[in-house]
Order: sequence, then structure tokens, then C-alpha cells
Amino acid sequence: MTTTQSWPSLSETDERGVLLRNLADRVHRIVLTSGEWDSRIPGLHLSYVQTPYKVPNCFYVLSVGLILQGRKHLNIGKDSYEYGAGSMIVTSVDMPTSYELLDVTPSNPFISLSLKLNPAILAEIISSESTASEHKSNEVFSIDWATQELLEDFDRLLRLLERPQQIETRAPLLIKDIHYLALAGTAGESLRSLYAPGAVGQRIRRVIHWMRENFREPITIEQLSDVAGMSSTTLHRHFKAFTSLSPVQYQKRLRLYEAQQFLIRGDGDVNSAAYAVGYQSPQQFNRDYKKFFGITPGKSTKNTKRNLLSSMA
Repeated sequence: MTTTQSWPSLSETDERGVLLRNLADRVHRIVLTSGEWDSRIPGLHLSYVQTPYKVPNCFYVLSVGLILQGRKHLNIGKDSYEYGAGSMIVTSVDMPTSYELLDVTPSNPFISLSLKLNPAILAEIISSESTASEHKSNEVFSIDWATQELLEDFDRLLRLLERPQQIETRAPLLIKDIHYLALAGTAGESLRSLYAPGAVGQRIRRVIHWMRENFREPITIEQLSDVAGMSSTTLHRHFKAFTSLSPVQYQKRLRLYEAQQFLIRGDGDVNSAAYAVGYQSPQQFNRDYKKFFGITPGKSTKNTKRNLLSSMA
């Protein structure tokens, strides 16, 4: 069954809306003047897109994000989401997705920011909580309104880029508080189910990490069961509950994504990409790629490169 969730954009007239507008303006200035934010504050990503943009296959990683301006349509498995300015998005585990930025023009750009979350910081905060309970949520993608506290933390984090000598001391404090606020929101139960010591979700996360490290290799459900420390039937059930995909489907999506990145980087031709991600037959790779993306690998790469260039501010 397909589920569609739609979120309206936050009003710019209230206090959070004003802070959101200021953040959007700050991201715009930073993107126009500097491309070094990711190296100065690891895990921070800023996005300013001025042309329509559609991505049929990508991987969202463990992160918290904010939409500052514009709207986005996202598909995860059979579920789809549409959300806009003021939305806080938390992805609890690496997930294959597709998305489209809506109604983007040079006068109405899409602006967002995100921060990769650190499993060790999440586990530390969860372990320090005074009450412990069983966490059963398998909702790995969550949308909520961004709280004023979260907006203020990100605003302070971006302001540090103007004071680079303070980043080493102050950024870790703000980043830890952002982790705390992610746990305090609607994504909290999902994050706890994956990062609390002993949680079942931790085993699924271990399998996903192993698959991302070994995506080129043939896999069997028995191998994954050994990694997870659970029976094949139990693993398959929990894996699909968390990711909406079977392990085989997840690996195929991952291989196609990695092949696309290989081609975009210019690391080799289509046949080289096929072998690099674990395909034994370039012909099968071409069929799978065209079936999933609706276009051959060569044409897809040209289109993606063109879109990336035209979407840059």
C-alpha cells in the first residue's frame, strides 16, 4: 500500500519563520562565496538549487536536515512524502530513495542544509538517559516541524564559518545538541531502535553497513544472517521492515547508485562501471540500469552531469 504524506511550508510571519528566512539567506551567501563548509565542519552540507532537479536513485545517509525554502517530493519504497520550508527531516539509516525538487526557478531556488549524525554520539546520549525501554519503531524516515531550538543551533553553527578559529571548540557542542534534538523529536524512537545498546535495529544497521562495504561481492542471506546474528527468516523480516526492500533489492539499488557515481566521476566507461560494482555481465548491467532509471547508462550520465552543472548557484 502506498502512503503519501504532505507537509505545508512554515509561515514566515512567526519567530521560527523569520529565523528560517535568515538561515536561507545565510546559506545563499555561504554557497556563493565559499565551498569549504564541508571540510571546516565535517558532515555539514548546504544546498542552493536554481533549476528543476529530479534524482531517480540516491542514498540518504544517517542525518538531520532542514528545508529552508522550496518543496521536495521524496519516495522511499512504497511511501512518498512531500514537504517544504520549515520541515525537519531525520534519516535513521542509509536508505535508497528518489526525489524531485518542485517548482524551482532562479527566482524561487530550493535551499536546504543537513548534518550527518554520528552513531557514537547518538549511543552516548541514549545510554545517559535515565529511563530505558524497549524500542520497536522501524520508521527510518521522519518529518516534523523544525523546533526553534534546532533552527538556532544550525544558525550558530553556520555563524561559526565566519569565525573559523572558534570552530574546533564550539562546533562539537552545537553538533551534540543537534543530535539531542533529533532524539527529542518524532524520529527519537526510530533512532533509539537502531542505536540503543542491544536493540534489534542495531543488527540490521550492522548488516546495512556490511553490505555498503561489500556491495561488489555476491551475497547470500546466510552470510547476512551470520553478520546479524539472527535466523534468515528473522533477518529478512526485520530488514524489509526497516528498509522497505529485501536484501537483494537493496544490493541492486546500491550497485546501480555506485555505478552512476562511478560514471559521473569519469572513472571509466559503462563496461568498467559494471565490473567495478560487481556485475559479471555488462549486458545485464545495461538492462538493469535502463529498467530502473528508464534510460541507458551513457545517456543518464550526460543528463545527470548537465543537471548538476545547471543546478549550481
